[in-house]
Amino acid sequence: MINEKIPAYAKQTLKSLRVRSGYSQSEAAESLGITAITLRKLEKDSSDITYDMMNKTSQLYVCPIDYIFFGNNTAFSVMLEKEKECV
Repeated sequence: MINEKIPAYAKQTLKSLRVRSGYSQSEAAESLGITAITLRKLEKDSSDITYDMMNKTSQLYVCPIDYIFFGNNTAFSVMLEKEKECV
C-alpha cells in the first residue's frame, strides 16, 4: 500500500461538519456520547476512531462515512488507481 494520503480538500473534516451542522463541541460530544475533550482529539486526528464512532458521526452530521473519513469517491478512486500502479 502506498503511503500517500487522500488530499485534505477532498475530505469533510469532523470539525467542518460539526460547524456546518450548527453544533458546539459540547453539544456534538453529548450527542455522540463522548466528552468534549475526546471530540476535540478526534477533530484533530481521527486515525484511531472506532467504526462505531464513525457510524455515530455519520448519523449525527447526516454525511456518508466515506465522505467524512476517506474523501469523495473520486478522490478515493484516484488513490486506489495510484496504488495499483505501484504494485
